[in-house]
Amino acid sequence: MFTNLLRRIQAGRGLSPDVTAGEHGSDAILRRFARMDSTEVLAELDAHRDGLTADEAKARLKSHGPNVVTSSKPPSWWWLLLSVIPNPFNLLLGFIAIISVASPERSWETFGVLMAMITISSGVRFWQEYRSLVSVVELQNSVTTNARVRRRRAVPVKATTSGSSTSVEVEVHDREVVPGDILMLSPGDAIAADCLILESNYLRVSQSSLTGESMPTTKTPTIDAAEKDTVPVFDMKNIAFMGTSVVSGSATALVLCSGDANFIASIMKQLNEKREVNAFQRGIRNVTYMLIGFMLTMVPIVLGISGYVTGDWAQAALFSVSVAVGLVPEMLPAIVNTNLARGAHLLAKKKAIVKRLDAIQNLGAMTVLCSDKTGTLTKDEVHLDAFVDCAGLSNSDVFQLAYINAAGQAAQGNAMDAAIVKHREVADVVIPQHEMIAVVPFTFERRRSSCIVRGYTKQQMVICKGAFDEVLGLCTRVRRGPKEPSLDAATRNALNAQADKLAATGYRVLLVATKKVQLIDANDEESLEELESSMTLEGLLTFLDPVKEDAAESVAALRAAGVETKVLTGDSLAVAINACQAIRLGGSGPESDDVDAVTGPELARMDSDEFDDAARRCSVFAKLTPSQKGLLIRRLRRLGHCVGMLGDGVNDCVALRAADVGISVDSGFRAAKDSADVILTRKGLDVVESAVRVGRVTQGNSIKYIKMVASSNFGNVFSILVASAWLPFTPMSGLQLLVQNLLYDVSQVAIPWDRMDEEYLAEPKRWATRDLLRFIVVLGPTSSVIDMATFCTGWFLYGVQTADDPEAVALFRTHWFLQGLLTQTLIVHLLRTAKIPVLQSRAAPCLVFATCAVMAVGFAIPWIPPFRAVLGMAQPASSFVGILAALLVAYCIEVQLVKMVLSNFPLFTMSAPQSTVPAQDAVPPPQNSVPPPQTTITATPQAQPAKPGPIDHRDVEEWTQRFNKVLEKPGETLHSTSPAGAEGWKNSFFACFNPIPLCAVTCCLPCITFGKTHHRLRRDPNLEGYQPVNTSCLLLLASSCVGLFCVPLAMQRAEIREKFNLEGSCMSDLARAYCCGCCDLMQQEKEVAERTPLVAAQGVKEAYQAPDGMAYPAPAPGN
Repeated sequence: MFTNLLRRIQAGRGLSPDVTAGEHGSDAILRRFARMDSTEVLAELDAHRDGLTADEAKARLKSHGPNVVTSSKPPSWWWLLLSVIPNPFNLLLGFIAIISVASPERSWETFGVLMAMITISSGVRFWQEYRSLVSVVELQNSVTTNARVRRRRAVPVKATTSGSSTSVEVEVHDREVVPGDILMLSPGDAIAADCLILESNYLRVSQSSLTGESMPTTKTPTIDAAEKDTVPVFDMKNIAFMGTSVVSGSATALVLCSGDANFIASIMKQLNEKREVNAFQRGIRNVTYMLIGFMLTMVPIVLGISGYVTGDWAQAALFSVSVAVGLVPEMLPAIVNTNLARGAHLLAKKKAIVKRLDAIQNLGAMTVLCSDKTGTLTKDEVHLDAFVDCAGLSNSDVFQLAYINAAGQAAQGNAMDAAIVKHREVADVVIPQHEMIAVVPFTFERRRSSCIVRGYTKQQMVICKGAFDEVLGLCTRVRRGPKEPSLDAATRNALNAQADKLAATGYRVLLVATKKVQLIDANDEESLEELESSMTLEGLLTFLDPVKEDAAESVAALRAAGVETKVLTGDSLAVAINACQAIRLGGSGPESDDVDAVTGPELARMDSDEFDDAARRCSVFAKLTPSQKGLLIRRLRRLGHCVGMLGDGVNDCVALRAADVGISVDSGFRAAKDSADVILTRKGLDVVESAVRVGRVTQGNSIKYIKMVASSNFGNVFSILVASAWLPFTPMSGLQLLVQNLLYDVSQVAIPWDRMDEEYLAEPKRWATRDLLRFIVVLGPTSSVIDMATFCTGWFLYGVQTADDPEAVALFRTHWFLQGLLTQTLIVHLLRTAKIPVLQSRAAPCLVFATCAVMAVGFAIPWIPPFRAVLGMAQPASSFVGILAALLVAYCIEVQLVKMVLSNFPLFTMSAPQSTVPAQDAVPPPQNSVPPPQTTITATPQAQPAKPGPIDHRDVEEWTQRFNKVLEKPGETLHSTSPAGAEGWKNSFFACFNPIPLCAVTCCLPCITFGKTHHRLRRDPNLEGYQPVNTSCLLLLASSCVGLFCVPLAMQRAEIREKFNLEGSCMSDLARAYCCGCCDLMQQEKEVAERTPLVAAQGVKEAYQAPDGMAYPAPAPGN
């Protein structure tokens, strides 16, 4: 019978007909047992009040397995090794390696280098994750829990109502607890399995790990008939759950189920779902797809052009494979994994163990931290906050009376009694001399405790302490100093109002009352209880779970770092708001309105849009179920946030798994640690704050490397593409290209140890593939300009114009090898910071050493005969050394100018997360602000239209139409004469050297200035939403390639003349564009920059219209 029942329990089916249709699984089983009499449950489980015999326990353990909830068990080392190999870049490198040996001209050198890169990157990642795995396993195994059970001797006995001499109490490991065991529970015990309370003595159980509630729950052997079907499963008084712990009292309990049949298994099942891809993994995947797209585009073009120009298709195929290798950062997996490993090492020093390396990146990108309340913001202990008399003034006499009462409860006391006793130890309060005569213990029916004491005057007194309503109903007088006036209705109403106010802010309120009595019989308990009447009310005691001393500081530091803190708790709303007000979460005022809050039942009634609005707006979420926590995390991620979750209970497991980075603590429940990515060895927001900073350094160095190497490799491939169409020979051999990339990658090995600027660490950064593409497109061609200069030097100065002279071709390749390697390595110091390198921001010494060493080795290779011969090089011309130095200086100036153009330097600002909050919600007005006169807004929240990106199809259509009109009907498109009353230009055409930065930018990158002017004209005069690489910029570049550079300039100049009523003509516009396009662009930019703000200001009254759904009053006169 027992075996069949347990099978039905584990399967969640085969229940009796009295189980309602809406119940299933563990919930239904526990409700069924709760409804039954304890004798019936013992009979059905084939159990006995004296416990199981040793043989029965052994048999049941063998039959049903250990009492362990199935969770994500640590993988074996070989499975971990297999899991780290197939990452996107390793697969890409492996594919290229196979192609390199499958082509007609096999390159085993390329194959060997690529396989070495795969081995190194996989080895670094495996070693770090294996070390973290070992640390976590050791941490889990260091904590063992035993349970105290009854074991019945193997002799015939009769059933008794309590333990007898036929049974003994033994300790067993909680893994060995089986259904039918009798647990002996006492304060501090962890409950090993779901069980039915058979007997209890003032039992109080903490269920915070399951529900998040900070206050203990009462457990008794009986349950009200009305509650059997209506109360939530956690509130059933006769059922105790696995994962909870005993706070006070004692009990005897019958184990109902074990292992996966426990209630928490229903929560754990949700953890078996596949983990969602996080922001870092999506970024790596998108970069991989982007590089594959470049490869699929570039390689066929290079193959076709090189094969056609040289006629050697086999060599062209090998060279195209080398181009593919050149486009892929071979060391990316190794350097990223090394960077992550260093981040994990730094976090270990800051009391955090990293289980999953990718989580370090997400710590840096985190914009929202969701945290539980108990134990994180608060100390997770009941604390006596105040003791006041009935006038609301602090009074030590009230505390002295409360202490005498609490001390008399001894082992039967509850958490409030313990808090009172502890306060006396901390405050060192003197207690009057007294003699304890009798004690009336606390019961849940009476909700109060009393004691009778005799003072040094031999006067006997009853001291009663208990719940507000119960004690107030027993009082007829109130203490007013030495007087005891009657407790009238006005005083009762005032006390009720004060208690309601305290309860609304999260406090627990107890009353203390006294009564002088004559001699009594201490053994007559009924007569003692009769004394609790007509008492004098002495005062109030208030209790709460206090916030940690550093919680407010940590929340403020996280807010300053751009991380919003949200509290997710199963506790009551009043308690949660009180704690959050204390740490100034969501507001600085003392009123509860400063904190936006919502409860789980309210969320359950919301539709999808209302839920999203609450997720954005609210800082406190109370009375949440575990599934609601997980749903809230997923919604925040869908709204564009990178979300972290800090929790240590079973009720946090689903949210921990759903977050971008789950954070638990070593003292947390095992299931929470299994679900987390990072485990803190000390719980606190200050540790999270330190971890966020380490995460940003790690993330910044990773993104820094990817952007630098991808843009540099793109520039090389772009140069190779041009050289393939220009030169009658390949500009560099495949082996030379591979060695160049390998040397460059070796110089980057020190990047994980590099510093990050404080400006970068000030706010979260998100991985943005589009910004990475824009960065590559802008920075890549800067190196190609220097490459073209090197090609021209070889073509014109050294006369290498044919492939007939192998020595000349080798010299050409050597020169480009040196220039390419030195510029690639030098750019590390230019692009690692938005500041001026060396002067304002210096690289770490190890990075300086690595780059200098690689530059020295690379420069020395052509001068060493063995290396020169293997790589097919020639000794560089002595005159080229000076040219090379000049090219390096010019390259540094060029890159620095480009950085000046990009005022929001993409390397450091492109990944800042975009706010998903509507404008009216993003920056709330001050709490006490007064709206301007006659300014009322009535609106329904609506999503803001998405801003167009840098490449907008509308601009493409506009420019296409305008080009067609210019080419077909130039007279109608380019205005031939100025309109009547036209005024002159404020800026002279010949003032082209002022300002110097604009002149330098326009001369080097005229398309940037053109696109900037167009954005002022068509989008926003203040350059809101401006991106340097936009549609107009790229179209000017394209028109220049086909000899139509002057046409867009003339078209834009005509538009400026028309908009601002300026003098000029079609012929003068074209003449200026042909004479000096840079001077024309500068004049246009300066003119538009000065005039557009004036036009915008003059047009305010005409443009003062409300968008759809908004109603504005007319502006007041003079405004």
